[in-house]
Amino acid sequence: MDKEKVTVTFCDITVSDNNQNLCPNFTYCFSFKTNKLILKAFSENSKSISWLKECVFPQFNKWAEEPELDLHKSICIDSLSLISSDKFYDKYNELKIKYGKELVKIWPECTDPSKFVYEDISIATYLLLLWGNTSNTTFVDVGCGNGLLVYILTMEGGIGLGVDIRKRGIWDMYPNNIKLEEKTITPANIKDLSKYEWIIGNHSDELTPWIPVIAAQGYNNKFFLLPCCAFNLNGTKYKRRDSSKSQYGDYLEYIKSLCEDFGFDVKLDRLKIPSTKRICLVSEKRAYQEEEYEKYCCFIQETLNTALRINSNLNFKAREKVEKVRNCTQVDKDILEWIVQCIAKYLIQGCELEKSWSSGKEVEIAEVINLIPENILKNLKSECGGLQTLLRNNHHIFKVIKGKVQLRYPKTIEEVKKTMKHKNKTFKVQVKQCWFYDNHPQGCPLSDDNCSFLHFVK
Repeated sequence: MDKEKVTVTFCDITVSDNNQNLCPNFTYCFSFKTNKLILKAFSENSKSISWLKECVFPQFNKWAEEPELDLHKSICIDSLSLISSDKFYDKYNELKIKYGKELVKIWPECTDPSKFVYEDISIATYLLLLWGNTSNTTFVDVGCGNGLLVYILTMEGGIGLGVDIRKRGIWDMYPNNIKLEEKTITPANIKDLSKYEWIIGNHSDELTPWIPVIAAQGYNNKFFLLPCCAFNLNGTKYKRRDSSKSQYGDYLEYIKSLCEDFGFDVKLDRLKIPSTKRICLVSEKRAYQEEEYEKYCCFIQETLNTALRINSNLNFKAREKVEKVRNCTQVDKDILEWIVQCIAKYLIQGCELEKSWSSGKEVEIAEVINLIPENILKNLKSECGGLQTLLRNNHHIFKVIKGKVQLRYPKTIEEVKKTMKHKNKTFKVQVKQCWFYDNHPQGCPLSDDNCSFLHFVK
């Protein structure tokens, strides 16, 4: 670090026999000159250069533009304050090598494996260090989702169970010693989970405020809770109480206060995970003596009765087992085709079409939203995430990056085969009709034999 020149230089010091690099294997630096942030990289490694330009550099800019943080108002300042950070990085890298690449390779879910796999490896690392000796540690992951956290903790010596209202496809890929159960959690059956020492709530949504309730079923139970979506005890959406705070910050304070009211000694910590919602609550003991246990149980039950009565929902359960399809597939196909044509025409409008093939202009999604009538937008919103989901569903036509949309250049057969080979997936080419061949003013820029879509009906 050169303070006089306002420059920070990063060098790769990874040992040569290490199985993986934790950073780019070349030197790069950030400097601040004439009120501008400058990135210099001394390499032609296109993949790492792209990562620095597209991920790291924008994040640096964002940090630089943020107002100075008032640390006294922050609910949690330090990262990994309850464990050794040195041990964390060593253990994380060990588990990353042990499980990471293979799990990403076989990942069958629709979610992004590079995010979910490494996030759960990081959470597992944290828990294993928090527990110390895992050989006798029992746990239950409430709302376990893909079951990945249960898998890693079990393989590392923990004895536990994952429960979720809906079975995931990846469950069948785990070994027989991984215990996962399809089960609806209700106030009537939470006592069944109290036999486990640690109650885990990892992005458990509607069940988040119920984690301390489940842990309260036994005096010696402990819990780890990583809140994400904000819900009340009665299953309704949580509404912010203090408008001077963010929804997330306000909800964290609500959950912390709830845990303390229920008699838990609660500590907060900031995890090292690729998520903006990374503050966890940990309780390893009660704030009262065991003689007062029954008194606190009565108080918790009264709190639950009041919360559920307000919602007239004494038969609370987290959510329906069968999730409603919300991905635009339930919208009338004629409407979807009309929207696609409308946006495509707008993107091409006014562009030079006499010479080379044009992918049209790149515009903000907010700009194309104004093209769609209000009633159609409402229909889209009720069935999915809205217009952006529709655009992503038509990724063979549109390219959506950082809130902007543009027509995509059609893919060749060779490009598709390479992508599918990398993902270990099979894919038939030239089955569906080419949208550009039929709809673009210049047709498709690829030849009949080269385009991955059909140019005529065989």
